Amino acid sequence: MWDKSCVASGLSGGLIEPLESTSIHLIQSGIFKLLGMFPDSAFDQREIDEYNRMLIEEYERIRDFIILHYAATDREDSDFWNHCRTMEIPETLAEKIELWSGKARVFRNQSDLFTEDSWIAVLLGQRKFPHSHDPLVRMLPTEESASFLASIRDVVRKTAEAMPTHQQFIDQICRAKTPTTKALAAASFI
Repeated sequence: MWDKSCVASGLSGGLIEPLESTSIHLIQSGIFKLLGMFPDSAFDQREIDEYNRMLIEEYERIRDFIILHYAATDREDSDFWNHCRTMEIPETLAEKIELWSGKARVFRNQSDLFTEDSWIAVLLGQRKFPHSHDPLVRMLPTEESASFLASIRDVVRKTAEAMPTHQQFIDQICRAKTPTTKALAAASFI
């Protein structure tokens, strides 16, 4: 992405399918990393190499998350989904899926854009259930876990009740205003 005195940023550095809309993040990340090693007129190759290594790692971690959406599917209703379900995936993604498949473990690297919750949401959403559970779960008292989950359900319920319905939102925010007679008359002359 950085070659001599030129730096490619965002989509000019690489296109990742916009399923998760990561382009703006990659632009910002590239700029911050570049500012962190802002070049002088010497353009030290070690700094260029480190910048490229960091950005490539970030792109690859995002790539893995996007591919997961497709590779984890169980859809069989078209050639497209059959290809996605059986395609070869990057080793880094295969390792992450294997960790999840065993004891529901997801580990986040410092440079990962997507949180553990995001990975878990996609995996469970695609019905990829682990064979077991994290042994740390046994350390939590059952009553405490049940109370915690009940409080989460209560917050979600109260939040949903406080929000407008879909129709109310449309009416308040999105509905086109009824044109006035004056506006209709002006439009008829066009």
